[in-house]
Amino acid sequence: MTQAQPAAATNPLSRLARRAPISVFLIGTFVWAWALWGYWIPTMPPTGLVITPAFILCAIVGGFAPSLAAFATAWLIGGGASAGHLLHGITHWRAAPYQYVLALGIVPAATILTTVLLPVFVGPLKPADPSIMAMAAIWPAMAALGEEFGWRGFMFPHLLRRYGPMGAAILVGLVWGLWHLPADYIGLKGFGSLFWLAFLVNGPLVLTAHALIMAWLWRRSGSNLVMMILYHWTITASSMLAPTAGGQDALGLASSALGAAVFWVIAIGLWLSEVKRR
Repeated sequence: MTQAQPAAATNPLSRLARRAPISVFLIGTFVWAWALWGYWIPTMPPTGLVITPAFILCAIVGGFAPSLAAFATAWLIGGGASAGHLLHGITHWRAAPYQYVLALGIVPAATILTTVLLPVFVGPLKPADPSIMAMAAIWPAMAALGEEFGWRGFMFPHLLRRYGPMGAAILVGLVWGLWHLPADYIGLKGFGSLFWLAFLVNGPLVLTAHALIMAWLWRRSGSNLVMMILYHWTITASSMLAPTAGGQDALGLASSALGAAVFWVIAIGLWLSEVKRR
């Protein structure tokens, strides 16, 4: 028996974390992020939220909730050794070159394809907002590091044992999308009566497709967390920099739906190829 185990045995939180690790992780993830993000929702003027240093700080700290909750839950379960094992996942940089190509290339390639299809099926392209270019230099890395120790480092492996790779990926994708609700409300409020459709398309729908793609990559890379972090980085970077069609209106919703459809085609294609390989 290790030194961490006796302490855990006498700690009610540790016992709870051992019995229900996913529940403890999700409670920490949602409460932490939604408290920080939700604070700003009632203060939003009709014209939209004014971006202030205080808001940016809350957005960043709230965005780290999945990783922080994962480390806290791992610590409750097995002390420093368990949390250290989770952190050690970021040191696995040795991977086949094609795995890096997949992790860094799938999302940009899909985004380019969507950009080509948008003028054909939706409408004229609208470039990304230049004011976010500076933020795009740092935000994708913070989003990837702030979330992936939680979603793919902690939650996915725990669900994998019970639901298998596809079931675990779908569950992670749905939770991942729901977790973004307060942030998406702030960002998508301009859709008005179309908000819930916009949230479903930009949240659970597309993120479940991403979760399936990432689960496929997870298996192909030997459970490499670094590949997950890099893939997540491309999601955020592409979403900030890619042109769209329309604004926060029906055209904008159609633009997002087309992008989500492209990722679903990729996800289904990858998993069908996995079935054929067996």
